[in-house]
Amino acid sequence: MANRRKPTVQLPDPTSMTEAAIDAGVRAVEMTAAVARGLARGAMTAARAMADGTVQATEQTTNATSAVVRDAGERAKRAASGATKRAPKRATPRATSTPRRTPRKKSGRRRNG
Repeated sequence: MANRRKPTVQLPDPTSMTEAAIDAGVRAVEMTAAVARGLARGAMTAARAMADGTVQATEQTTNATSAVVRDAGERAKRAASGATKRAPKRATPRATSTPRRTPRKKSGRRRNG
């Protein structure tokens, strides 16, 4: 067997390699900065949404509390005036005093036997 000659490979210019490496590094830094900006923007948006949600929840709690207080005041007024009515007694009493129970659901499994 004859020895084959290796093809000669042109070595790249060192300055062009350095410039390419620097460009790649600059692009990487720019991408990292863009990602950081995006994350910061997303974090700010999330923080705003959380703050808005907290404000809304506080308002709803305040409204609900004031409604409960208002209802309690109205009930107290009605009780003081004696205008409260009780539900009428049943004409026919139930057979048992315990509450009715709904029948249990049957399991979907069949028994072979």
